[in-house]
Amino acid sequence: MNIFRDIEQGTDEWKLLRKGKPTASNFSSIVTAAKCELSKSADGYINDLIAQTFCPDWEPFEGNYWTKRGNELEPQARLAFQVATGYQVDQVGFVLHDNGILGCSPDGFVMDGGEIVAGLEIKCPAPNTHVEWMRAGVLPDKYKQQVHGSMIVTGIRQWHFWAYHSAMKPLHVLVTWDSYTDAMVKPLMQFCDLYRKVYAETVNKLTLE
Repeated sequence: MNIFRDIEQGTDEWKLLRKGKPTASNFSSIVTAAKCELSKSADGYINDLIAQTFCPDWEPFEGNYWTKRGNELEPQARLAFQVATGYQVDQVGFVLHDNGILGCSPDGFVMDGGEIVAGLEIKCPAPNTHVEWMRAGVLPDKYKQQVHGSMIVTGIRQWHFWAYHSAMKPLHVLVTWDSYTDAMVKPLMQFCDLYRKVYAETVNKLTLE
């Protein structure tokens, strides 16, 4: 993996680095949750990615109240994770897979003795959503592809899922590379091949002369 440590997430430099790259937060548009197959929405996601390469300022999803709130609370949530677990967390900007296409933006690398031992995904959901997740006590299906996909991008075998709300106990789930992770590899690589092919066929049609 190629780690971009000195780029701050959310900055223009970070956004430019991610443009045109399929990232873990969108792997649900590539891989189906249940059967780990190439999703029907993958073709539309390719259109989004190609559009990003031509229009860097364009964002297909600008976020909503809860995503913006989550970004604001992330430092607080990260500190709470460190206090609760005793782990040090290193922040990084972006991670690129060895194939130069797939990427992810971890909310941190969990460190032990100076070594990366796991990744960290932080969510700060709405109160009712937090209750729902706590009752289930497992990684929410909504983030299954993102968390397992982040392990594939980085090669890290464990990922901590930390759902934080200041008025309630956090949900802490340790996700380990398993058969689901293995099953995700094939459709993700199929997507990369398809994306390369479509881009090569389309770029000349879109480029201004």
